[in-house]
Amino acid sequence: MSNQAQVYAEVYAVLSVLGGEYIRKIPQNVLNIIADQRDKSYCKKIDENVPLEDQNLSKDATALLAVLKLDYWCETEEQKQELLDLLDKNGKIQSGQPLLSDDINTLIKNLRGLK
Repeated sequence: MSNQAQVYAEVYAVLSVLGGEYIRKIPQNVLNIIADQRDKSYCKKIDENVPLEDQNLSKDATALLAVLKLDYWCETEEQKQELLDLLDKNGKIQSGQPLLSDDINTLIKNLRGLK
């Protein structure tokens, strides 16, 4: 299983729990890539009663969800800036380690190009 396919599977599982209100805001071509390229044999269980940060998602899946939130779910510039500030703060806490792997950076750039 490729890391990218597992990332898509984890994101797909979260989207399935979030439901239509969130899914409808994501362009269909982006959703198709997530659905079609996910590892269908990898079943990530998401518990609706547990906060997302406690679901043991991979760092890359969490990053992709953050990008989806930034690009599609933040409704105001203020919300976007708050998220960017939080991501910047969290990135600096990583003690010099890159926030995202090269694979997920490429993946995000490709998905953003599909808008």
